[in-house]
Amino acid sequence: MFVAAARIELHLPASQSLKDRRRIVRSLIDRSHRGFNCAVAEVGALDKWQIAGLGVSIVSSTETHARERLDQVVRFIEQFNPEAIVTSVEIDAMPFED
Repeated sequence: MFVAAARIELHLPASQSLKDRRRIVRSLIDRSHRGFNCAVAEVGALDKWQIAGLGVSIVSSTETHARERLDQVVRFIEQFNPEAIVTSVEIDAMPFED
């Protein structure tokens, strides 16, 4: 079993308040979770209006499959809309032995 995780940093140029930020981030989290059956959480910069961090994780039987799924999630977020610009992505996978 492999666990793959990504940390995605976002710039939210249209956000003018924490309420705007929550709307954008919540929509990204919900759509990513539903569309890719992955775990997604907001993980940082919680008090900044125009910056957000997302953590995404996937469990799979192969490392290749887990990384491919994370790449799909990242591409989806990059194409989401101009409200969320991906500024950095870190991906890592590790075996989780029985």
